[in-house]
Amino acid sequence: MSKSGHSMNRDLAAALKRTAQRTGENTASVRGSRLMLATITAIPGAGLVTVDDDMQVRRLTAYTPTVGDLVLLADHGDGNWTVLGKLAT
Repeated sequence: MSKSGHSMNRDLAAALKRTAQRTGENTASVRGSRLMLATITAIPGAGLVTVDDDMQVRRLTAYTPTVGDLVLLADHGDGNWTVLGKLAT
């Protein structure tokens, strides 16, 4: 039994949607950037800070970090992260 034209079109549309979604998830220009909150947990130096005991992130030169600071963290969507600065408590 062969598939109807409508069924094949539906299968093709679903496959194209999955491919477009995977491409978007893996493409920085599609994925975009986002802002997050994090806490400084260590200051290893060389312009880096450790946030949430999880990852090292570059900071802006205008920001002098202190362990425990609540900071605004930018995910640029291309694998780069930046601490933008301390938030008021």
